[in-house]
Amino acid sequence: MRKLLPAFLLILVILSYSQARAGRISFGVKGGLNLANISVSPKPIDVAEFKMLRGLTGGIFFSINFGPLAIQPEFMYARRGTQYEAYIDDGFYNVQWHHDYLEAILLLKWSIIRLGPTRPFIFAGPSYGYLSRAATVIYDTEGAEMARVDSRDYFKKGELAAVFGGGFEFRAGLAKFCLEGRYHLGLSSVALSGFEVDYIKNNSLTVLASVSF
Repeated sequence: MRKLLPAFLLILVILSYSQARAGRISFGVKGGLNLANISVSPKPIDVAEFKMLRGLTGGIFFSINFGPLAIQPEFMYARRGTQYEAYIDDGFYNVQWHHDYLEAILLLKWSIIRLGPTRPFIFAGPSYGYLSRAATVIYDTEGAEMARVDSRDYFKKGELAAVFGGGFEFRAGLAKFCLEGRYHLGLSSVALSGFEVDYIKNNSLTVLASVSF
């Protein structure tokens, strides 16, 4: 994978340059809400239920357009993890995993048909995430933070995932605005050590808004 990365980047640069000269490349920023969770096998018997963790996500992207098809590389930040109730010492507490990823995503995007001023689209592609920070945070029943522990040594630095979804876009002058929903499906286990499980994988639902020029 690492040997193929320089060649991939070179091809991407050449495509970007040629399409920019043809006026087919656009740059933009996007951001939104991430609803993250994990899938675990086998499920720990001391955890009643893993619940979605709300977090922010955002970054930059550029789109290389070939008619109704486009190649869209993205460079994003995303908060992933989960939350659950745990009995500690003398009571129940809310435990949250705060995992911050820097992600490189390569999407193939298809604009289906034009419906008046808007155009719906679907997309899919691979994602590679780098775990920049990981913390386990414990809150009491009133939401006050009780403890925070660095947990990077328990998780792998890299994660492979598949990303797919859809949305719609419309133009206003020189700008293009977009609203989309996507699903992040973890393909590789992020557990490194200290877990008596076969795998822990990230998954999330995300709503994003973007603007590009």
